[in-house]
Amino acid sequence: MREWLYRLWQCTWGLPQTLAGALLYLRCRRSPHAPFHGALHTRWPRRDGLSLGMFIFTPDSGDDWGGRMVWHEYGHTFQSLLLGPLYLPVIGLPSALWCHCFREYRRRKCVPYAVFFTERWADRLGDKKRQRWSYGDEDDCAGYQNRRI
Repeated sequence: MREWLYRLWQCTWGLPQTLAGALLYLRCRRSPHAPFHGALHTRWPRRDGLSLGMFIFTPDSGDDWGGRMVWHEYGHTFQSLLLGPLYLPVIGLPSALWCHCFREYRRRKCVPYAVFFTERWADRLGDKKRQRWSYGDEDDCAGYQNRRI
């Protein structure tokens, strides 16, 4: 998709999440920023990632974790394009709950983060752009990558 069309679509159909992302982008103005295939990528001082419209936030950890996560978060930007104003209730809220409220459950039961529908879909969308799989389960639970709950 052409970058100008991507941005136009995010600023119209995806306006609610793009406005929220722009406010967070301004709040993180001292963090490093770079364009990323039409989106704006910010490396912030947190361990988690976030995607709001055309704004992507990943850890500024200095290792490859944030680099791999950016493709997953980029997949969320396409969910924003597809769902428009429904993105926040259909993807954003469930994704945030899965990330923050079920962390101990995932660790205890050895359930990969990407097993949840919003995350698996974001992985697939990001992978289509990247053309190869890279975002895997960061838990030490080998063999559970395809497990469903």
